[in-house]
Amino acid sequence: MNRIASVMIPQSSMLDLARAQKSLVEAARQSSEQTRETDLKGYGRQSQTLVSAGRMLARTESLRSAAEEVKTRMEIQDLALERASDVMSKLRGGLFENISLENGANVRSQLEEAFSIVRDAMNTRLGDRYLFGGVLNDRPPVIAESLDQLAANPLTSSIQQGAAPQVVRIEEGRTMNVGGVASDIATDALAAIKRLAEFDAGPSGPFGRSLTSAQSAALQNELSSLGAAFDKLLMAQAQNGRLLNDADAAIKRHEDQVQTLNQAMGGIVEVDLAEVAVRLNQAQFAYESSASVFNILKSMSLLNILK
Repeated sequence: MNRIASVMIPQSSMLDLARAQKSLVEAARQSSEQTRETDLKGYGRQSQTLVSAGRMLARTESLRSAAEEVKTRMEIQDLALERASDVMSKLRGGLFENISLENGANVRSQLEEAFSIVRDAMNTRLGDRYLFGGVLNDRPPVIAESLDQLAANPLTSSIQQGAAPQVVRIEEGRTMNVGGVASDIATDALAAIKRLAEFDAGPSGPFGRSLTSAQSAALQNELSSLGAAFDKLLMAQAQNGRLLNDADAAIKRHEDQVQTLNQAMGGIVEVDLAEVAVRLNQAQFAYESSASVFNILKSMSLLNILK
């Protein structure tokens, strides 16, 4: 006579319940994390693609950050160069007017203003870095603190010497000089201001209400020098503008590359939320059904049937 056993029925139902529970948990995880797998091992051969794309994405993000910092720097430098060029143009126009009126009463104040603005422009800082200091950006490029100090010392002692432009990598295989140095940009402007300040403090000075012939000649002689200094500042501003446009274009290229990489990685890693929602509902229904069957079966036995 064959023996009849019911012990395997609840065990089989328990296995079905465990499988349904596992499917439910995985579907819920995918819905929450929106990723197909929990680690790289789950992606098999595609894991190498994800690693390579991740490294490229990190490099691109780093270069984009560098290009954005360069852009901010260029915008600040543009304002500084504009202030310096404007005050040199104003100084030249003021001196021309002084010569025409044969009145030099305002010359000293005009020189003071021009020196102060050019000095402040060249000593512009971003954080703790002097933007026109080049590689020596931890110290002020224009050392002279006053017009008198500029006039009393050699020009080379008033402007930091030996600085080279700072170089920043903004793209793979491409670097950028992120701005000129004060000794290249402002030497002509400060030299013209210095010569007039020296004249004002010398035996033929100071400039007064009635200009002497020597004073008028000194002012006249500097008009062309001031024009050249103004042109040099304008050229520096134009070059700064070109670099700003280059940084803008580099940022756009980086943003496009980041978007492309994210889409490529997302195609591997990310799940279809609509599909996951369907599987989650199916898994929940399967789990509830298995649980219901298991609850029924665990209370059944052959003895109950034979009663």
